Amino acid sequence: MKKERLMIGIIAIVLFATAVMVIPQGHVSAQGVGDQITRQMRLVNQGVSGQGAGILQTGDLSNISSSVATATLTQVVAAPSSGSTYIRGVIVEKSTGAGGTFTIQTGTGTNCGTGTTVLLGPVTNPPIQQYYLGVLAPAGKAVCLQTDAGTTVVRLQYS
Repeated sequence: MKKERLMIGIIAIVLFATAVMVIPQGHVSAQGVGDQITRQMRLVNQGVSGQGAGILQTGDLSNISSSVATATLTQVVAAPSSGSTYIRGVIVEKSTGAGGTFTIQTGTGTNCGTGTTVLLGPVTNPPIQQYYLGVLAPAGKAVCLQTDAGTTVVRLQYS
């Protein structure tokens, strides 16, 4: 009788200890949502190419142009052999001083030297941020950027 009580007591202690170790304490979620977002952002940052690093891309993949900080009209997207360039947005990386500006233009020839059309701008004293545009450049036209050179640096996001 004493042996049975002792065995039952030992089994009860073992079961209790096992339950305490297995049963989660506090709130437990099914998935670590924050961890998943961080993982996804790391994958986007590694990207398919060096372009677009650090920019969370959803839906269609975008390209990012080289940065422009010059008063000279500078081609950032060559004229496609067929179709058009879809301008998703512009990213202002640096903007200081009330006189800062940027302009997006299309055209043909070296640095959009001929047939130039202003798509946007000049945008004066733009805050540092990404601007979503969703503009289709005319077929067969290159896309160029121009800034005030001293205070504004921009990149184009396109596909």
